Amino acid sequence: MPRTVNPLKAEIRRREILDAAQACFERRGFHATSMDQICAEANISPGGLYRYFPSKEAIIAAMADDERRAATLSFDEVRASDHFLLALSELCERFVEVYAEPNRAAFAAELMAEAVRNPKFATVARETEAKIRQEVAALLEVGQKSGQVEATLDPAEAAAVLMAAADGLGLRMTFMNDFSAAEAAQALKNLVLRYLNPVATPVNPSPKKANPAVKPFGASNDA
Repeated sequence: MPRTVNPLKAEIRRREILDAAQACFERRGFHATSMDQICAEANISPGGLYRYFPSKEAIIAAMADDERRAATLSFDEVRASDHFLLALSELCERFVEVYAEPNRAAFAAELMAEAVRNPKFATVARETEAKIRQEVAALLEVGQKSGQVEATLDPAEAAAVLMAAADGLGLRMTFMNDFSAAEAAQALKNLVLRYLNPVATPVNPSPKKANPAVKPFGASNDA
């Protein structure tokens, strides 16, 4: 008789494996980490590990999917807030705080580099990035409809700018060490508030009267 799998226990074990793998990746790097080391960290047999994940790439794909789901939940919180921009800026602050965790930015940078070299890895990374960017763009459209985000911005372009700024600040904070996590979070928050905040439509100024002392370009001095 086949053994019945408890879905809750299976999900808990899956999460434990992913946490163990991330700890190994952050400590040793993606390439230097072996499946055996992940087994030891997760206290699981190789056979047990391979029932969940056949490779390190599969582990990364699962991490990426979990990241996208977590992002979706966070976006739902912003969408439900009465103070859209403030909620979004606070979400960006939390993003920077995650980057500030030991070895997290180095791990993120290694994954970006791996995506350049490994086509399969690149597909997973780009698909995840595209899905999150689409969700950010959709979120900004909600803000535009409520009048809390500048209506003239292109949502897809703004989403790409914000995500690039968040990644850049997180990486620079770690590698350059020229500002603290609190300063990086505040900088990103300022960007969100100033970039997305609706601006009043400028009123067309009245035509200026020509100054007779100033001749149009190219006009003859004899005129």
